[in-house]
Formats: sequence, C-alpha cells, structure tokens
Amino acid sequence: MGILTEREKEILRRLREGKSVKDVSKALKTPITSVSRSITSIKRKAQDIEADVGFLQEIGFLSIEKGHLTFISPDKDPKMLGKTK
Repeated sequence: MGILTEREKEILRRLREGKSVKDVSKALKTPITSVSRSITSIKRKAQDIEADVGFLQEIGFLSIEKGHLTFISPDKDPKMLGKTK
C-alpha cells in the first residue's frame, strides 16, 4: 500500500480547494506534466488502498458504515488472516 508523499498531499489539498491542474502547477512552480503524474500516482495508491480495505472487510477485520471504517476486533489473532470465511 502506497503512502502519499508530501508533494502528493499538497497537490491533493490544492485540488480539494478547487484549483485546476494548471493553477496547482503555477503555485508549485512545476510543470503541468509533473502535477499530472502525481495525480496518476495518487489514483493508483487509492486503488491499492481500496483493495486492501476490501480484503480486510472480507476477512472480518473491519466494516464500513456510513462512510466510516470501524475495526471489528482489533485484538483478533493475526494468525487467523489465512483462514478467510
């Protein structure tokens, strides 16, 4: 699972503020292609996280309700990971 770099976090923050890719590029004084590559990386990492969360949900380690992750049993024996439902 990939963790976002500081640069990716900054780009994501600016995009949440409603800035365009061009605006982000200008603000960070970096080429638009660099910002676009970072966005592609963010998307890939988000897909990896989605897959990991789905697996944890499938084996009963967490649930998702109303957009919130809840760990069902934080004490669950990690050895049980190989024994899925």
